[in-house]
Amino acid sequence: MDGEIAVFTSTFDVPGQSAPRHGDSTLRFPGAERLGMFLAGAGPAVDQGYGERAGGPPGEGSPEIITVARRTPA
Repeated sequence: MDGEIAVFTSTFDVPGQSAPRHGDSTLRFPGAERLGMFLAGAGPAVDQGYGERAGGPPGEGSPEIITVARRTPA
């Protein structure tokens, strides 16, 4: 899994302004493999990986990336 991109618009009111404001945002989420490499480079060790909250395996089409990591000794 290479990752996902989420694009969305937020609308909010600002006190003293007559019209609502709009903000466009883009979030980029790494895939499970890239996330594991990032964590390995940062220090934590990955213990488990899941693709959904019920504990199913990660993979293409998984709705989630759930990573269980532990702190490694310094």
